[in-house]
Amino acid sequence: MKSKYQIPSVAVPILAIITIALFGWSTASAQSSGNFTAAITKSQCTVNTGSGPTGGSLANGPLITVLNTTVKTPNSSFTTLLIRPSLVTGLFNNTETVGSTTTANSARVKVFVELDGKPVLPDDPNAAFPGAGIIYDQRFQQVSPNTFANLAFCAFFGNCSPDLVESTLAAHSFDFVAPNVGGGVHNLVVSWFFECTDSTGASTPCTNAFTVNTAGACAGPGTVTVTQTKAFTQSGGVQF
Repeated sequence: MKSKYQIPSVAVPILAIITIALFGWSTASAQSSGNFTAAITKSQCTVNTGSGPTGGSLANGPLITVLNTTVKTPNSSFTTLLIRPSLVTGLFNNTETVGSTTTANSARVKVFVELDGKPVLPDDPNAAFPGAGIIYDQRFQQVSPNTFANLAFCAFFGNCSPDLVESTLAAHSFDFVAPNVGGGVHNLVVSWFFECTDSTGASTPCTNAFTVNTAGACAGPGTVTVTQTKAFTQSGGVQF
């Protein structure tokens, strides 16, 4: 993902973060220990000069389902499913400060895994849908009004202390574990959503026209793999 800095007084071309296509899905049959299934997407998360949607969030749009399938397991109290969504993610932050105002925004991608209508560990299985989810990528950016003044001071005196704050949190691949699922046919749903916040921390749409003080997010390509295993009692099982 490419980025470039612009002087605030210069017009900035409209940018967009877009996601092309979603995961395909199918029914998976896992009858014995060690069975495996996967869903793959060729979608590309890109930054370009055209406009386009970046998806929704819990605050301003629905979850985006990337896998909806069924998994058949044998009748055993020790059957465990290992679910691993792996994604390329993209974030965009455009932060401008005017006068004495400190400005900030953030963008993030969260992934939710649900088995038979309940969140999967490490999410809280007892939480209401869709649970808390797992952050796959998040960036917070803050610009203070003294940043450019300090840069000018540095140019003349060779000593400056600009104040640009940026933090990033990322996973990109994470193991969700559903222990002791029992025998039968189970419904597995994997979803993501994009969420952006403004300088007050309030949720705001991940805009598709990246003017000043906006943020965006996208995801893809990626894979979701599901592996059936059996946790034997002598191994200690699954602890959480």
